[in-house]
Amino acid sequence: DNMSDTPSTMSPKFRPYASPNHQVTKGRYITSNDHRGYIPVYEYPLNGQWIMMDIDDGYILWTGIWKALGNSKADIVKMLDSQPDLAPLIRRVRGGYLKIQGTWMPYEVALRLARRVAWPIREELVPLFG
Repeated sequence: DNMSDTPSTMSPKFRPYASPNHQVTKGRYITSNDHRGYIPVYEYPLNGQWIMMDIDDGYILWTGIWKALGNSKADIVKMLDSQPDLAPLIRRVRGGYLKIQGTWMPYEVALRLARRVAWPIREELVPLFG
């Protein structure tokens, strides 16, 4: 049963917002950390980091946003430890392509966190959050 496969004629559930200032591209990264065997993403660079959205489920690579703000990866762990209610919602990707490694979270959760901490790069997050 290939019902879980998305035909190329169907449009993805999550799409980036148009922005004249950002070159958003599609990528597909093989990983054993995901039941699909790969992660299909919309992506664009920001401050030496990759901002990514999973095309299928809208999960956002929070590590990219966090590091684009100038924070360290270790600070993500501290932040998440201080909010244990987030633990069941996040995915951690380790191994494989470096650019997809890190903490992924649902769109709504990433949006709420970005509103709290990402003011300095808010205009650079338009493709993700509008």
